[in-house]
Amino acid sequence: MLKKDERADKLDEVWDIYDENRQLTGRKHLRGRKLGIGEYHLVVNALIFNVDGQILMQQRSFNKMSYPGIWTTATGGSALTGENSQQAIIRELSEELSLSVTPNQLQFVNSIQYTDWIEDWFVVSTDISIRQLVYQRSEIEAIRWTTLKEAIKINNYNGVNDSTLLTKARALLFNNDKTNSYT
Repeated sequence: MLKKDERADKLDEVWDIYDENRQLTGRKHLRGRKLGIGEYHLVVNALIFNVDGQILMQQRSFNKMSYPGIWTTATGGSALTGENSQQAIIRELSEELSLSVTPNQLQFVNSIQYTDWIEDWFVVSTDISIRQLVYQRSEIEAIRWTTLKEAIKINNYNGVNDSTLLTKARALLFNNDKTNSYT
């Protein structure tokens, strides 16, 4: 089911700036402008599994600035000013898929620091059917459930070697491993 179209990449977003130690600097950043050396913004992504252990894949909109049209397991985006990781991913899941989750449903998987962003990964399980997900057409072309093996194969084809991340996320959900909870 489709959701009302909105802009694919919102260039008027304002982000908090963090330092290399993930400490807020008190400065803000307007999306689309270059960050300074040693400045980072916060990005969040979630991997969504159903109760059968399948992972949700989405085809990115062809109007996206980065990776248009590719199939991916990641749902997410940048944290807006004042948001922490959990608040940002809850907002992104709601905006992009109309999927409502609570902080207790999220499990933290990993945090990775890149050149100018810090990316937090979460995993969530849902019993919602694919037909119940209402996706944001400006962000997503199509969605489907698939096996973990197939998702890894597709991601590798797209140049994303994230098999360790996906396998860890699935294990956290289905082995009930709460040792990696987000704090």
